[in-house]
Amino acid sequence: MKRSTWRPVLACLLLLALTAAGPSQAAPQTEVLTLGYNMAESVIPALQPMLRDDERVSAYGNQLIVRAEPERMQEIRALVAELDRKPAQLRISVANSGTTSGSERGFEVNSRFDTGVGDIVVGDGSNQTRIIRRETRGESDGVRRITASEGYPVLIQSGQSVPLTTTTTDAYGRVVQQTQYRNVTQGFYATVRLNGNLATITLSANNDRLNRNNNEVIDVQQTDTVVTGRVGEWITVGGLGDTARSNDGDIGRRLSTRSSDQGSIRLMVERL
Repeated sequence: MKRSTWRPVLACLLLLALTAAGPSQAAPQTEVLTLGYNMAESVIPALQPMLRDDERVSAYGNQLIVRAEPERMQEIRALVAELDRKPAQLRISVANSGTTSGSERGFEVNSRFDTGVGDIVVGDGSNQTRIIRRETRGESDGVRRITASEGYPVLIQSGQSVPLTTTTTDAYGRVVQQTQYRNVTQGFYATVRLNGNLATITLSANNDRLNRNNNEVIDVQQTDTVVTGRVGEWITVGGLGDTARSNDGDIGRRLSTRSSDQGSIRLMVERL
């Protein structure tokens, strides 16, 4: 066969080869995947690392808009089905416990002594001897519970708005009083994620209270942490301790005081 006769045959073979290869190189397509339990924004961070360079994904409410080749689309659907599982229902309990104690001990002598030359007066001179012994103790325990879905943040908080008055002097020497309201609250903000029987909790908890001895002072207790523990077990996430001692005395008087303030924050996650 002549060379010129082979040319049409080669062209036909090349056309058949290109036609056969066409289906395996299908163009990317766009598909909308509707999620049943999660918002699309929460799924994308886990889905993004699995995509190829030429694949795209975006969020719209509870829908994922995915662009990929048809064969890859099947794999992406399967991955999304794994990520879009029903979140576990949980109960989060946060316990604040605290104790305050104080003691004051000593003696005080009030007397007047005649030395012949003059009188020596101790105290107010009332001829009294007083033994001082005082003890105080208080507790501030409380447990707050809230139902939550795994992976979603929750907030529970209670308290009151109290007036705090400050006194200042202006440029003319006049006394000026200002009253502002300050929120004194107790509660927590938490997000829980499960891995089998372990729970990882991102927690921000506060336990603010008015000072027992001065209502113009607010005692603040706050904890921000990430902890991991077993489901159904109490986890201690923070503690505070403060102890103060003082001694005071002169002629006819001696006084010793001691105060202690202890507090802790624990939490527990349970499945419902």
